[in-house]
Amino acid sequence: MSIGSLGIGSGMDLESLVKEMVSAQKDAKVRLYQTQINEYEAELSALGQVGSAIDNFKYSVQSLNDEDLFTGRDAKIAQKEGEEVMSINTDNTASNGSYSIDINQIAKGSRVMSAPGVFSSADDVITKKNDTLIFKAGDNEFSIDVTAGTTLSELRNLINTSEDNFGVSANLVDDGSGNLFFTATSSIEGAGNTLRIINSSPIDKTDELLDDKEETPIEDTLAVDESEEIDELDLAGDDVDFANDGPIPEDDVKEAAEAAVKETIADEDDSSDEENESAAFNGSATGLNSVSTEGMFAGLYTPLGEQARDAVITVDGIQIRNETNTFDNAVAGLSIEALAVTDKTTKVDVSFDQKTVQETIKEFIGSYNDLLNTFQQSTGKNSALSGNSMIRNLQSSLSSQLMAGRSDTGVFTSVFDLGVKMDNKGVLSFDSAKFDNAMKKGYSDVVSLMTGEKGLAQSLEDLLDNYTGSSGMTNSLRDSVSGSIDSTELRLEAYEDRMARYEESLRDKFTGLDSRLANMNAQGNYLNTVLSRL
Repeated sequence: MSIGSLGIGSGMDLESLVKEMVSAQKDAKVRLYQTQINEYEAELSALGQVGSAIDNFKYSVQSLNDEDLFTGRDAKIAQKEGEEVMSINTDNTASNGSYSIDINQIAKGSRVMSAPGVFSSADDVITKKNDTLIFKAGDNEFSIDVTAGTTLSELRNLINTSEDNFGVSANLVDDGSGNLFFTATSSIEGAGNTLRIINSSPIDKTDELLDDKEETPIEDTLAVDESEEIDELDLAGDDVDFANDGPIPEDDVKEAAEAAVKETIADEDDSSDEENESAAFNGSATGLNSVSTEGMFAGLYTPLGEQARDAVITVDGIQIRNETNTFDNAVAGLSIEALAVTDKTTKVDVSFDQKTVQETIKEFIGSYNDLLNTFQQSTGKNSALSGNSMIRNLQSSLSSQLMAGRSDTGVFTSVFDLGVKMDNKGVLSFDSAKFDNAMKKGYSDVVSLMTGEKGLAQSLEDLLDNYTGSSGMTNSLRDSVSGSIDSTELRLEAYEDRMARYEESLRDKFTGLDSRLANMNAQGNYLNTVLSRL
């Protein structure tokens, strides 16, 4: 039956009567259930905040319960901010003391480039046949296959996108005067690691011309009389004859002979000058020689100062070389990274990392005070956890652990010896001056006070383990409150179902009453009509 239809027959407001009767039974009890649910939810929220504060405090305790924290070293470098010449990382094996360090040379990779006039356009074809370029820098090596018709621009992309590339970057630079320079930079640092680009099948143009004219090979021309004195110190790669203190005679002969051969070839066939030049530089006859660093007709060279080189530092008068700018093994316990060459000696002081210890203790104090504040807000008058025994017991236990004296921990017996202070409300603070004096008094004893089985941090961590984690008291209490919320909501739902049935029963009864009253009214009207006719 729709709202408002009840009472039409009798003319009475039975609809309002039913609502008032249901409300009298239902409203007060529903409000009670809802109040209970709201209180449980507030308690659950407060427990969540308490649990988060306990977890944060436990994390700070774990940071304090780290032996490496108190045995670590700190390196203080005499350098201005923004003008750093080195950075130093330490471990607990470093020796305390002072070091004098100079940065003599910074390690760098290498760069090769083409000579002016070799290339004029990114579309220059570098080879007319399939070939391979090999890139080497020290022990690092990769190769790329170059197909016939490859342009300079395409070669650049092949190099830069090669999956095996160990750190070579190719580029094209236009000087605006008709010269295009091909450059390749290697990130591999260290002396002896200068980039080499090798044509896997180079063409020696001089040999070809000599074969065509049936001339005597250069090697025969350069033959040295065995009766001549041999300089045993003339090692491969040297440019000085140590015996005569001047240019090596054999090298002079060889260079002069090679120049003579080239001059003879040019004189005999002037018409081939352009062809020879093209063969040497654009790869039309010499394959990939124009983009290699090896061979007589190599088109790339290493500019002065662009060779790969070592980093060099001097520590306490001892010079040390390294392929990279990071010296991990130069000084025990130190990792030195060279950032810039120095013009004067830089002083480095290595000592116990007192600053990190102080910061960690301050973080511990801040976390403890946050936990204490959360306890007070959650358990104050009319608060969600007012009178909660779990929080009261935890707060008391924490205070007892902090104030407890500890034996067999050296010159320090409590955390208050390290500059920690507690006021009459249990709030902690930090006295930097007292901490500094304590560190001078016995830095090595701090570790036994804080860590280990008898240390403060370990005792606090053991205590907090009872309250954290899935089986901890905090989580168990939250589960209990969540269960109470679910149970109360189920009871409220059941009660509302009963009230719905109660309302339905009232409507059925008042509908019957309304119907009977309507009949009685109809009969009364009929009798009145009959009586009025008498």
